[in-house]
Formats: sequence, C-alpha cells, structure tokens
Amino acid sequence: MTSTDAWYYATPHGDRIGPITFLEIKALIQNGRVFRDDLVWAAHLPEWTPLNRVPELAGWTSQLPPVVPMGAAGYGAQDTIDTIKKLEMASAIVWSIIAGVQVLAGVLCLIIPFLTFSTEIFFVMVAGVWNIFGALSRFGLVKKIEARQASILKAFESVTPLIIIGIVNLLLGAVIGALWVIIDFIIRDKVLKNRHLFDQ
Repeated sequence: MTSTDAWYYATPHGDRIGPITFLEIKALIQNGRVFRDDLVWAAHLPEWTPLNRVPELAGWTSQLPPVVPMGAAGYGAQDTIDTIKKLEMASAIVWSIIAGVQVLAGVLCLIIPFLTFSTEIFFVMVAGVWNIFGALSRFGLVKKIEARQASILKAFESVTPLIIIGIVNLLLGAVIGALWVIIDFIIRDKVLKNRHLFDQ
C-alpha cells in the first residue's frame, strides 16, 4: 500500500519530482531536503497534501521547523539564489581580472626590450593561465546556479579545488589570488547551507 506507492513531491518553485519510493521520501525529510509544509502525492492520497498532514509521514516531520514563507522579511528562495549567483559572478570577474593582469605582466616582459623576463614573471604567467581556467569554470557555475541544478552541489562539496588554487596562487606570486580564495569559501558555504534550493 503506502510503502509500495510511487511518491512525488513539489519543489518550492513548483516542479514535480518523482516517482520516488517511500524510503526515499523519508530520507529527504531526514536530510532536510523537503519540509513539513511541502506538498506530496501518492496514489492513495486524494490530492497534493502537505507532508505534515500525511499520516505515515507526519511523525517524521513533527520535529522539523516550517519553511520561512517566501515573502517573510522580504527574503525568499529566489532572493537567496540571486545572491549566490551574484557572488559567483563577482568571483568569476575578479578571477578574470587577476588572470589578465598576471598574463599581461608576462607578455609585456616578453615584448618590451627594457623589461626583464624572469623566473618570477614566468611563474606569475603560469598562475594567470591557471586562473583563466578557474574564471571560466566559475562563469559556468553561474549558469547552473541560475538554473538551480543539483549538480552545483557536487561542484561545491569538495574544498580541495579551493585549497589547490589558493596554494598555486600563493606559491606562484599571486597573493591577491590566494586571498580571494577566502571569498570562494564564503560562496561555497552559502551554497551548501541552501542545498534545499537546488533540484534533486
């Protein structure tokens, strides 16, 4: 009966997700991915029903706080997505500028006779090329954030890429890049704290 039904739930922006199993919907509740006021449906339910009104799920939702209404304090889910998107766009732009300055410094040393191309300049150029790839990946993440794709979570879960880019910039003479990684950690934290806003 209910344990074998195919279940569906509605996302905050109105998409229908499913079919999923009863165990999967319970896991979503336990992981804070769906909330007690979110709508669910299964064949035995007459209509889309809030989780806390479905007898077999109500016990699982009783300890969960209600979702903050979209208009509460003027700050809803879309506002959070927009903020994350703007932060990631700013990060992509800053990384582009850092990379451009690093590469330009190396190129100028190569083409202007009285400037000396040294080992340090070479390493700064290497960091610049590395940062170009970092900037391009961040521009790609902006689009995924805007589309609220679940794959964005995987891109932010590991801290390893941020640590590597920080070390590369620190060792290769781009202290500004090493410091900017702190902003990327802040963005990562904001994405992961709002994982429920992204599709399954």
